[in-house]
Order: sequence, then C-alpha cells, then structure tokens
Amino acid sequence: MKDWTFCPRCGDRTRIAGDGEDTHAECPACGFTKYDNPLPTTVGLIVDGDRILLLRRAHEPRKGEWDTVGGFLSGAETAEQNLVREGLEEIGCELRNLRFAGSYPSVYGETGLKTIGLAFVCELPPGAEIVLSEENSEYAWFPLADRPPLAFADCEAAATAFTSRTGSA
Repeated sequence: MKDWTFCPRCGDRTRIAGDGEDTHAECPACGFTKYDNPLPTTVGLIVDGDRILLLRRAHEPRKGEWDTVGGFLSGAETAEQNLVREGLEEIGCELRNLRFAGSYPSVYGETGLKTIGLAFVCELPPGAEIVLSEENSEYAWFPLADRPPLAFADCEAAATAFTSRTGSA
C-alpha cells in the first residue's frame, strides 16, 4: 500500500487508512479507495499416480527453486482457462481432468504482491512430451511423499493438503 502515494483518479496525495487486513489507501479529495486485494493465480498439481511434476524456476522471483505449472490470471479468462494456457506455455502440454483443490494465500517472492492461488489437481494427456519454455530450466517427477519444498506458499500449501488428502504422506 505504501506505493499508492498519489491518487490515480485525481492526482492528489493519498493517505493510508484502516489497520490490519483492512488497511487501504484513500484519496481525501475525490474518495478513490484502493484495498490491498490479492492477485489471482493458478497452481497446477500435475499428478501421475503417487508422483507430482515440478519445474525448476529459471527466473526471479525464487530462481532455482521448484514450482508448479501456473501463473497470473488475465481479466478475460477463468482459472481453468488460465491453467490450461499456462500448461501449454510452460511445458507444451494441454492439461486435462482439472479438479479444484482449494485456494491458498501467498506473496509473490520478495515483491510484496499478495496473491490467492486457485489450485487444481490435473493430469497430462497419455504420451505427452514435455517441452519447457524459457521460464523453467528443468522438470522432474517426484513422489508426493518425498518432494522438495516449493517456491511459493500457495503451491506448498496446495501440495501439502493434496498429499494429506490422498494419504501419500
């Protein structure tokens, strides 16, 4: 919220109001209000039996850490459409059999951007060939019960909850 120094509507100086989860920027001149709402993202838990597909991030934030397929939603797509698009972009595969697994709050690396990850369990088509985009440097299948920590809190929470539900822990 500290970046909202000037009102985007009238240009006057804003002030921070509220506290805790209700903290927001407001403009005394025109009444514009900006809450610190999370940005929606998707988390794709691509599973095959008792294993999960993870990608190693090639860029910041969290370069070199393991992650899931997923990304920020555009304004004109559903979470399901976003995850299918991200699958095509990141691994060259159309994800299938998407099943909603929950929503999980997070922060995007050290950017301070709050996110809400909409997690889906999904699968690759039979015989799918993974072709990584430049966003990731490698991929690997890991046992659900013995996977590395994930780059972001929403991905970690979603994977942990799924593993607990399936009894793979």
